[in-house]
Amino acid sequence: MPEFDLRGMKVAKYNYDKTQKKISYDTPMSMGDAMTANLELKFAEGRLYAESALAEYMKKVTGLTVSQGVKYIPDATQKLLFKAYELSRSVGSSSPSTVKSMAYGKTSTGQYVGSGFYAPDMIDGVEKFTAIFVHKTLFGPPSKTLQTMGEQINFQTPTTSGEALVDDAGHLMEWKSFDTEADAIAWLDACFTTEPTVVTEGG
Repeated sequence: MPEFDLRGMKVAKYNYDKTQKKISYDTPMSMGDAMTANLELKFAEGRLYAESALAEYMKKVTGLTVSQGVKYIPDATQKLLFKAYELSRSVGSSSPSTVKSMAYGKTSTGQYVGSGFYAPDMIDGVEKFTAIFVHKTLFGPPSKTLQTMGEQINFQTPTTSGEALVDDAGHLMEWKSFDTEADAIAWLDACFTTEPTVVTEGG
């Protein structure tokens, strides 16, 4: 589908109750103002040769590489995604004040999250809104590149990459095109709060 924009990037902590065999998500939070998203399916392949020719070929989905770029990642979201934490220190000598900062350290590890966003697109001359939900992803902290200002201003924004796994119900990602932006947003909200039912098997 020919998308021409990207909006509404959200993430929420992934939970699985082994006793009840139930998937749930914490309250979704913004990942930041959406800028880019790249989803690339990963496959396992197998080839069987017989009589000097390819007799069987199999290709099966195993996961998904995810990359998402935003204007900036809010502190609360960095705590969720990477277990960033706060430090505080006293600043000033005469009347010191306590200043908090964000930090990564040995306790900083990625956490599984569900993630979703939607993209306005055009289908047969009609504007639609395609929403995408990735069930279980582990992101890594974004790299940081800075440079001095020259004759042009070049903004540096964070992009975080990760691997999506098939969740405990066997789902990897899903998508749906809607006529209105409100319907796309409502569907994404439901992805974080309700479990899907398989209607038809692939084949």
